[in-house]
Amino acid sequence: MGVHLVEIALDVGALMRFLKDARMEPRRDDEDLGYGIHTWLVSAFGPLSPKPWRLFMARRRPAKILGYAPHDAEALREQLNVYATPGAYQVLPHSESSILSKPMPEFTRGRLLAFEVLTVPIARKSSGGEAGDKTIEKDLFLHHVEQNGGKAEASRAELYGRWVKKLLQEREAAVVHAARLEGFRLVRQARYTHGKERKRRQIVRPQALIRGELTVNDPEAFSALLAHGIGRHRAFGYGMLLLRPVR
Repeated sequence: MGVHLVEIALDVGALMRFLKDARMEPRRDDEDLGYGIHTWLVSAFGPLSPKPWRLFMARRRPAKILGYAPHDAEALREQLNVYATPGAYQVLPHSESSILSKPMPEFTRGRLLAFEVLTVPIARKSSGGEAGDKTIEKDLFLHHVEQNGGKAEASRAELYGRWVKKLLQEREAAVVHAARLEGFRLVRQARYTHGKERKRRQIVRPQALIRGELTVNDPEAFSALLAHGIGRHRAFGYGMLLLRPVR
């Protein structure tokens, strides 16, 4: 079936109305729409939802989502037109022009590429509480400091770079020559419980933008890497690998 790069142009006003109807309207202190867009994608495209994906929303530019999917734009349009709720459909009122796609090539071994990926660099650990162990997430850098008795043996940039390099080189998909931290911030994210009474909680997670260069080692494994994405929270706007020519 292959991997398709999908581009989805959003009507932000209609998206906000959809989220309000779903009792998920963003507050002013929210800095991340990942959960809300995930909910809309599932409502609009069901099992065909792109994953991983990334939101691009800047002033004076139309909002859009880029994502990887095993299905092309035609399949997504059909799913939207037949099965989406009216509220979800209104976010893409002109589906013919709002949903575009192209098949991704299978890169040959030895191909040199520049990459960019927006990630949530976290480690998972057990809380060790008396009420039973629970898995919690912690900033990868803070986890490193904790594991080393309160001392940092490497910088945040070094740790994040190593982490991304390791993920990209799994299954020998690629050889990573550089992975640089180009942007970092703590992001407030909203999460909701399921059911009629949707309770909202806010969490803070690290967000890191990593850029670098790599060489494709195994073309089939590299295509699988693109389709899967890297790291956690890929369904919420993270882990999508964008590719560019090396300058």
